[in-house]
Amino acid sequence: MDKEKTGQLITELRKEKGMTQKQLAEALNVTDKAVSKWERGLSFPDISMLEPLSELLDISIMELLAGEHQDEDEPMSREEAEDLINASVELGDEEIRHKKEKSRFIIILLIVITMLLISLTLNVISLLG
Repeated sequence: MDKEKTGQLITELRKEKGMTQKQLAEALNVTDKAVSKWERGLSFPDISMLEPLSELLDISIMELLAGEHQDEDEPMSREEAEDLINASVELGDEEIRHKKEKSRFIIILLIVITMLLISLTLNVISLLG
């Protein structure tokens, strides 16, 4: 599964429909920044978005996951479909892990800043008192 290929396909299909990123985002109830990230291959649509996105773009979920149109004469094998689904789930898990790590870092940073401010405040109080 290739986020960049899928992003290019989303861009192509959105433009064929005459939609802006903002219009697609509104139809899916996401931000235009999310659509932009998908199209640039920086992230992948959440699994809950695959069905509505595929319906809006008139493409199958499997084609969306593969990032390309499938040949009607040569359907995707069950194994290929399972591989795409597993890759999608793994990618979603990876994005969740990344968000958790980022949140953890922000929390630690806020704790350190708070402790520094408390220490500074106590030092100022002791100098004034």
